[in-house]
Amino acid sequence: MSDQTPSVALNQNQRRHFEVLFARLEDSVSKIERLLFHPDQAARLSLIEDDVSPAFRTLAASELPRIRAEIERLIAMLSLKPRAVSLRRTIGATLTTEAVRLEDSFSSHLRGYGSVDETVAHALDPALDALAGSLRTLSASLTR
Repeated sequence: MSDQTPSVALNQNQRRHFEVLFARLEDSVSKIERLLFHPDQAARLSLIEDDVSPAFRTLAASELPRIRAEIERLIAMLSLKPRAVSLRRTIGATLTTEAVRLEDSFSSHLRGYGSVDETVAHALDPALDALAGSLRTLSASLTR
């Protein structure tokens, strides 16, 4: 640390807070970079309307690396440690969350959106159930 960098004393809880804060900020910067410079062309129901001005894109191309550098500087200044994130647990949680979202869309849960035609229960519920089952099968195979 240079003589001009102030020393910052953090307790363990505060340290964990900043580790999570900066990890999430890194994730957000990565997401913005992907959206701006490497958009996903495979999505069918999430079509990104590229309404970002060239001026913003140019500014982001210079600012995002500066933001990353500042995050790195603060990580070093605060002596923050990376936290290990289990890929297995992250994927498992994502699969389970999506399975629950599908199950929450069964016909019996749609009444809040208006009357539900019986075709929803007969045609859509089984398809949603099969998708949720596939997600749960993938999730369960992670624990093996």
